[in-house]
Amino acid sequence: MDFDFSRLLTLHYFLDRNPGGDFLIGYALLVFFILVIFARPIILKFTPENKYFRKSARRKFGKFVFLGILGVIFVSARFSTVPVFSMRLLLWLTFLLVLLFGVQTLLRIRKEYRTRIEAVEREKRVRGER
Repeated sequence: MDFDFSRLLTLHYFLDRNPGGDFLIGYALLVFFILVIFARPIILKFTPENKYFRKSARRKFGKFVFLGILGVIFVSARFSTVPVFSMRLLLWLTFLLVLLFGVQTLLRIRKEYRTRIEAVEREKRVRGER
């Protein structure tokens, strides 16, 4: 197999309307995007029974359903070689958006959880002082 890795740095590689070749990472990406679609129920199932964490996490996963469906569409388009929709740029941009939104969402949940815990502790101290 003779692959020129310098092609990865060219704009044509990412903007090719109908990329050919093997798409070996496609099945892994397909599984990843399907898991992204079901991220909210998976995370809520495996979180502890902490009502403050669950309340912080419950409303934050709407964009992941949209990005997961978009990713599945792009991976399927790549498998079936649909022009324009099978561009590498669209697939990798969706993948990077999922990762960036994932980090952002985790940081927001962490911040909200800490704020809720601090508010509950302050309320307990105020009640205890009376």
